[in-house]
Amino acid sequence: MLGHVLRLLTRSAGDAAAAVRVAALLPAASMRGVAAQLAASQRTPVLRSLLAGELPTELGACLLHEMILRRKSVAGVADAWAPRLAGHPLGALPLHPLPGETRMPLAGFGHGTESAGFPFGPSRVDPITVAGTVPEVVREPAPAELTAAVTTWLTQSNGRAEAAVYTVSAALDAETVGVRTVEALGLDCLAGGGLALRRASLDEVVAILFFAAAYGGAYDHGLGGAHGRAAAWRSLTALADGSHVGCAWWTFDAANDWFHRVAWDLGVLCLRQGGHVMAVLAATDSD
Repeated sequence: MLGHVLRLLTRSAGDAAAAVRVAALLPAASMRGVAAQLAASQRTPVLRSLLAGELPTELGACLLHEMILRRKSVAGVADAWAPRLAGHPLGALPLHPLPGETRMPLAGFGHGTESAGFPFGPSRVDPITVAGTVPEVVREPAPAELTAAVTTWLTQSNGRAEAAVYTVSAALDAETVGVRTVEALGLDCLAGGGLALRRASLDEVVAILFFAAAYGGAYDHGLGGAHGRAAAWRSLTALADGSHVGCAWWTFDAANDWFHRVAWDLGVLCLRQGGHVMAVLAATDSD
């Protein structure tokens, strides 16, 4: 009943302030959904007036980033909120859209419904068939942040993930990476073969990581848009070792026993600038 009332309040411009008053009484985790519904349903002037009022920090932080994801201006309120976000989990995220955030699968809200475009599953793009260079590689320790985008898959659902970083003896470039290149990494997620490898843009990779983080896997609800944005960039930054500039990207999955092949399968491969390091994140989940 409370969820139904909040959906009605967030959809009406005249009731937006009432939605905020109700949300202020909820646990912080519940504020994330209210922020997303407000950002999706309300016009920018209404949202800016809400941010100019008295909001709990969590609600305001999530509302700011939900607006940014939807390309709604936060000019005039971002500067006022910046000091309040110091030390907050969203505080490190810039209060403006980032490169790669042009194809974000954002939830739409109806009466009792929530939906977003699903970026997983079979791709319309044919897999790469070129064999590619077979490199000599050394597997290095993978930073914990690599799996940030699939945290809820692993902790609240049936998911599993593999994160890996490899040092390459001879520098690679995007044109020399192929099926045999990736198979030579010896990833557990590719045991049994069946690799389908595709070139990807930064926008595609960000969208995949964002969806995984924001909406979760088979049995969890994810982190929501604002915190999902943060988790996606934590994973991407770990893949790229700080900066995505000069990196080349691929997505992959495999017809084997590691990937569940239900719906929640992802594989991202990054060749970092300079061509001497490759980083991988693979994850799968099942109901």
